[in-house]
This record gives sequence, C-alpha cells and structure tokens, in this order.
Amino acid sequence: MFYYSVNSEYKPLKVVLLCRPHPKIVKVSNPQDVLHLAKIDYAAMEKEHEQLIELYRKLKINIFLIDPRKIRCPDYNFAFNIIFTRDHFMMTPRGAIICGMFSDIRQSEIKYAQKALKAAGVPVRMVIGDNGTFEGADALWVKHKLVIVGVGNRTNLQGFQQISKELKKDGIKCIPVQTPRGAIHLLGALQFIDADTALARVDLIGPETIAILRKNRVKIVRVPESFEVREKQAMNFVVIAPKTIIMPAGCPQIKKVYTRVGIKIAAEIAIPQFINAGGGLACATGVLKRA
Repeated sequence: MFYYSVNSEYKPLKVVLLCRPHPKIVKVSNPQDVLHLAKIDYAAMEKEHEQLIELYRKLKINIFLIDPRKIRCPDYNFAFNIIFTRDHFMMTPRGAIICGMFSDIRQSEIKYAQKALKAAGVPVRMVIGDNGTFEGADALWVKHKLVIVGVGNRTNLQGFQQISKELKKDGIKCIPVQTPRGAIHLLGALQFIDADTALARVDLIGPETIAILRKNRVKIVRVPESFEVREKQAMNFVVIAPKTIIMPAGCPQIKKVYTRVGIKIAAEIAIPQFINAGGGLACATGVLKRA
C-alpha cells in the first residue's frame, strides 16, 4: 500500500496514474470535435505510451494503469482524451480532489478515473459539483501551503471556490489567477522545477501571476515563444526530481534553455501522436505521490 501525498511540483516523483489509449481514439472524422489537433495513428500512439511506461519503470516510479479497452460503454466519448490523466484530479497531502471537466466530450472520463483511484487505494476528498468546473492542470503548488489556480478557460470561479474551501481545511491558501492567454491550462505556461525556480512563458501569463511568484521569492526563468513551445509541447515536461525532467524529443533550442539554467534532462521521448491529441507528457501523467 502506498501513502499518497503531494504538496509540490518538483519533489522526487514516486507514483503516477497513466491511461493507455483506446482504439476508438481514431474513430472521428473531424479531430477538433473531440479536442484533438489532428488525426491519430493508434498503433503509433500505443508505442509512444508504452515508451512512457517503460521509462517510468526504469526510473523506479510506480505506475497505476487505466486500460480503457476493458471499459464497456455505449457512449465512447470517454475514449478520446482519457489518456490525459493530469486533468482528472488534483492530489493533495490528504487525498485527491476529483475534477469537473469543462467540455461535454470529457465529462464521462471522470467516473473511470475515480474508479482507478479507488482501486489504487487513493482517498477521495471531494468531487467538484454543481456548476463548478476544474481541471487538474490548472492547479500548481507554489509553496507547501500555497496553490495558484488558473481560472477563466477550463476552470471557472465556482470550481475554484470549491477547491479553495476544501484546501482551507489544511491551512492551504488558494489564489485564483487568469488562465494564460493562448494556453489551455496554467500548466501550459508555468512549471516549477525546484523550491524557488519556475520556468514561465512570460509573454502569456498575467502580471498577477508574476507578482505572486516574486512575492514568494520564486525565480522566474523566461521560456521564449517558439515553434518548439507552441507546436511540439516543449513546456509540457514532467519534473521527476528537483531540476530533473523528462521532455519531448525534437526540441533542441528549448533544451539548451533548460540545460543553461542547470536542468538535467533525464530522458526525451518522441510524442507526435500525443501532440496530435492536443497534449504532452505532463498532460498524460497523473501525479499521485511525490516524496
């Protein structure tokens, strides 16, 4: 039995939730209808996902897997984006907050993610309800007792208020910030790599976010806008330990930015099919436990 707890974005990664792609992911005539950017090659996506699984195992990171091929349901809407497990929940020091997805096409994913968490022995603190929407990639730990939440795109004010009320029970403060323009989630423009350093697409994130980081003595490393960032998900990396990441392959210019500030690249994975689906490595990694 694992003890699940998260209160940072950078401590050594111990346990994750992943979801294999479903064959139905290719059964769509217009990718935009299911939030994808382009058509998916299922066999290639399976290979990309298997490489991610193998890498985490090599790094001694424990994995719980959802296999959506075992799900029997007349409505296959859950199949198209369920691989992006980061969106399904927010892990806290005392269990998971289950999200409420913004898009109709994604709402049925949540019950399967919740079943997987229950099977893994993860305590569920609450489920976002009523008219609230919240997706896990909009919440980032600034400090152990401070969380910022991107509001305005996939997460709304009602969802934020529910999260804030729940985390207040642990003495954790939540601050709403504007979702970065041009990004789906806050995570798409801001990543913490250790206790006092964050990488940021400063051209996208709002001044209030910058002010919060500076107030909390977080050094901001500017990530320049580029093809690698916008089209190849170069910012969509996973922090596996302080200043240690796995990142998408094929991003040499942004890799130089990372290594220049002392980041160790533990591995690079080619993810063209993940990108076609509108996500990346961080989107596909639900964080269940950090040291």
